[in-house]
Amino acid sequence: MSKSNLVSVILPTYNGELFIADTLQSVLDQTYKNLEVIIIDDASTDRTVEIIRSFNDDRIKLYVNETNLGIGENSNKALSLATGEFIMMQDHDDISSPSRAELQYKCLVDNPDVTGVALHVKSFKDTPPDDIYKTLDNYHIDKNSKELKALGLYHFLTHPTLFYRSSILDKLDNYYSSKFTIAGDLYFIEQLNSVGASWILLKDDLLAYRVHQSMTTAKYKKPQIYREVLEISLLLVRRHFPNISDTEALMHAKVMARRELLEIDNISLINHFKRILALNISNDFCDDTTLKKETEMKFRTASILSNIYSPLKAYKVYKSIDELKPYRVSFWKFINEYQKRFFTNLTWLTYKKRRNTE
Repeated sequence: MSKSNLVSVILPTYNGELFIADTLQSVLDQTYKNLEVIIIDDASTDRTVEIIRSFNDDRIKLYVNETNLGIGENSNKALSLATGEFIMMQDHDDISSPSRAELQYKCLVDNPDVTGVALHVKSFKDTPPDDIYKTLDNYHIDKNSKELKALGLYHFLTHPTLFYRSSILDKLDNYYSSKFTIAGDLYFIEQLNSVGASWILLKDDLLAYRVHQSMTTAKYKKPQIYREVLEISLLLVRRHFPNISDTEALMHAKVMARRELLEIDNISLINHFKRILALNISNDFCDDTTLKKETEMKFRTASILSNIYSPLKAYKVYKSIDELKPYRVSFWKFINEYQKRFFTNLTWLTYKKRRNTE
């Protein structure tokens, strides 16, 4: 096996007996064959290890922890054992298209100045969508690094789709942090970006993301998810705009984490989004058009959540930033989204109302 152009597939596992066979098979079926599949099982109590050992493929390197380390430290251990020129992330419950590694590898070869490649994903519950299995003769770049910086101000790259040059890891003192139980993957991406990682996003759906009750985000309470996303979002916005004030940074983090938007006044909200647009013009940080499109979507959500009991007031706020006018949705589309978000947040709204009356 040649170390040159070798792809190290990082596949941490824990109690994944229901899904690991399909996931591992999807990795072994890659059209790009120069792989090492590094599996670190984090002391599973089910048949995960037994199922992995039933596969006969010398590219599999299985390690079993005697005690449970947690997903962060388990992933760190896997990365420390990787010897490939490239790293491909793979969660133990997702399905990769057979052409995934080949196309992501080709994209990096064709773009030597780029650190890594991320993908769009298709979510599924029972059966993976058929269209991820199609044979692709070429790849389609959706966003370049400048556009992705605009996207990155409001969104995170999808961690299990990452494919990147392992050399970027030499710039990090640590990879995943045990401090983040749920959002450690978001922290890791922010760490990579903080040392200069640049990305390309492919529009091709080459990963099927499985949604199920035992997935990590489903096992923890939403307040804990909120706190972790809030903290990582603070790191993100300060990297984008080093001169931003603490108040502005916290406001942006709340926009990212969403929950506290239910308690933010409209004037502060409007001023914040205007400030972000102005900061980008003065810093020329990212693609302005992409940023305005992304800001429109976030501002739409923020307007609704901040005025969740008053749809007309929410729409009036939504129309208040002139720079976003070319990208606004229609009134009826806005109201339709308002209704969905009202019912989605009904539990939190009831709790908030009860708390305010106590």
